[in-house]
Amino acid sequence: MENLEPLQIWLLMGAVAYIAFMAGRATANKGDKESREARAFRIQENAESLFSSLTGSTVEEVDRLIGNGKIINAVRVVRENTGAGLKDSKDAVDWRRRSMGN
Repeated sequence: MENLEPLQIWLLMGAVAYIAFMAGRATANKGDKESREARAFRIQENAESLFSSLTGSTVEEVDRLIGNGKIINAVRVVRENTGAGLKDSKDAVDWRRRSMGN
């Protein structure tokens, strides 16, 4: 390293950092597909559980709100009637919206 100019040292350090970054990106997503599938399955199970605990009229109200594009209001109704947290309620409404084709 004593024979290298300062610019060469900076270029070498930059190249090493870039290689390390790209190697990290290449290995970071290993197994992510399985975890995404597991997460999707968990969300579906939670959504089905939340919607099964709602009354028929509440489900109709949520479906109406989703159909009208009032997603936030639909999440609010699910939260109020199930006691679920914001994330679980939002995931449930998103799952319901996708299953309705909206």
